[in-house]
Amino acid sequence: MKRLGIVLQDTFLFAGAALGQSCEQWGGKMVSVQGTVQVRKAGESKWMPVGLNATYCPGDMIRVLENSRAAIVLSNETLFRLDQNTTITFTGVEKERTFLINILKGVTHFFSRKPRRLKVVTPFLNAAVEGTEFYVRVTQDQTFLSIFEGRVVASNTAGSLVLTGGQSAVARAAQAPVLS
Repeated sequence: MKRLGIVLQDTFLFAGAALGQSCEQWGGKMVSVQGTVQVRKAGESKWMPVGLNATYCPGDMIRVLENSRAAIVLSNETLFRLDQNTTITFTGVEKERTFLINILKGVTHFFSRKPRRLKVVTPFLNAAVEGTEFYVRVTQDQTFLSIFEGRVVASNTAGSLVLTGGQSAVARAAQAPVLS
């Protein structure tokens, strides 16, 4: 099964981060922690408590446990909120300065004061986002995407549709996304 990947494309780049080493430019900074939130640094096996203003690099994994929440500011000033029972990995950089975040499970909410080009890839739905605020929930059998502001092309191999502010879609395996 594929994992959910969020692709953030803007003007930041990680320069040559190797596993276990700090990167030259961070991709995300922890700005709020409520409850139990842990990090497993790249190349490490032990989960440690996160700290406010801690920065994260490719390969770092964050998990938010039951009855907990966290907020991360990405280096492009996008606020990224993680709900309880959510696990993400800062994956790295692809061509054209595209930063990847894998959402292994849970609920995420993105907000930016300015539109950012984002591409969301999940097992059930891909979304090319040109907006300022959206919400993604990944479960074992579907992906739910809700757009508060902006425009999204939600697609998978079975079909696609365009979403604008106030619209939502659900996609399941081998089924086209549908308005919800």
